[in-house]
Amino acid sequence: MHFVFGGAFNGKRKWVKKQYENQITEWHSAYEDFIKMPTLVKGDQYIVIEGMELYIKELIGSGKTVEEVCCYFKEQLQAWRAENLLENVIVIGTEIGKGIVPMSQNDRSWRDACGYVYQMLVAEAETVDRIWYGISNRIKEE
Repeated sequence: MHFVFGGAFNGKRKWVKKQYENQITEWHSAYEDFIKMPTLVKGDQYIVIEGMELYIKELIGSGKTVEEVCCYFKEQLQAWRAENLLENVIVIGTEIGKGIVPMSQNDRSWRDACGYVYQMLVAEAETVDRIWYGISNRIKEE
């Protein structure tokens, strides 16, 4: 798995498209056409899941606790690993944890869940890149 994260409108999508030019089979974007987390199908090319923070926000908004959201994504990662799908997945997430602490409990739970899920993604990923204003910074490579 390749996890790509950075600030909003910092060029993550453009960077991924350039890095994986002509290798991406499916692109699931929560920004363009929100759907539930996609079901992955084994393939030779890459599948992109963009807008991870919106998938997390949807779960928090539906009444799930931070712990339940983390369990959900832990199970997703285990299922992808069991099916040997992780190597073909690129996950893009926007950093939402910097700055002022949100006033509403729901927004704080969303921010916390994003932090925990992103930690899981980073631990599971073979490659992690932070994109800041279009410039990549490789944080992890196995």
